[in-house]
Formats: sequence, C-alpha cells, structure tokens
Amino acid sequence: MKHFIDYLKLKKPVTIRILPRKNSQCDAEYEPEYSERGKLCEHIITVYTKNATRDFETLIAHELIHAWQEENKKTETHGPAFIKFANKIERDFGLRDVYIKGTDLE
Repeated sequence: MKHFIDYLKLKKPVTIRILPRKNSQCDAEYEPEYSERGKLCEHIITVYTKNATRDFETLIAHELIHAWQEENKKTETHGPAFIKFANKIERDFGLRDVYIKGTDLE
C-alpha cells in the first residue's frame, strides 16, 4: 500500500478497514475525514472481503486514487483524471481493472 501512497504523493494519513461484505453495491469505499474547521485530516478506506470482484491490491489502488482526488480538489468521481491515474497504476504496477468502465459509477 505504501508504494501506491508514495506514487500518488498523498500527504494525509490513510486508514484501511477490512470488513465482511456490507452490501452488494461495492467491494470497497473511500471516505475523507475532515476536521470541524473543514480541513482534510485523513483518508479512510473500507474493503469488504467476502465475494469481492477485484483483488485486494487493486481495490486499495482504486480507493487511493479517490484519496488523491480529495487532496487535489478534483470533484469528478470516475472522470478523466481518475481514469488517467488508473491506467498509469495498472501499467506501472502490473494491475488490472483498477477502473472498469460500466462497473465503476461515473
């Protein structure tokens, strides 16, 4: 995971929670944590392990791109900047399906 954090140059701490599947809508999710004053403090990623459709490392990479978006104030979800980073991470780390068109909500 640290290699993805370094690659994306994330500055805020990342917490990863691993839980059994919560629902059928996603295999992982990203949530930014903000202070009372509105300052980004931390990135929280939850991975639901039961019946996941992607491997753990791919799910982490996907959610860390959302963390990069949050730190860089990119308001898109799975738009051009996300797809660009997903493609780069796939190429540079030998992953597949970091972004899946039609599966990952736009």
